[in-house]
Amino acid sequence: MINFYQCRNLDETKEFYLKLGLTISRIEPQCIIFDSGYGEIGFLETVSYSPLPYSCISFVKETKGEVDKLHQDFLDFAISSPKQHEKYPVYSFFMKDPNHLTVEFQVFTQ
Repeated sequence: MINFYQCRNLDETKEFYLKLGLTISRIEPQCIIFDSGYGEIGFLETVSYSPLPYSCISFVKETKGEVDKLHQDFLDFAISSPKQHEKYPVYSFFMKDPNHLTVEFQVFTQ
């Protein structure tokens, strides 16, 4: 499975997702595809980029410690702090990538 998203700047997007630990699966003109280990995410650079009203790319981690470390590593992008959700058995935080897409790191707590 590959989910594709538009992006404003392929180089910034590449740098961001490589720093998250994803690997490059394929590079094409104005396109990059990353392998997350559980599926792939593709980004297409476009001059007519407009952010989606809402979309969330969620990465599932194994421990709260991993979520906390990612939060510390990406404080400049974070839009929330890690916390246990009231409605769901999930501990997570959210951030915005360079394209203003919402990215979540979570761990299931039950």
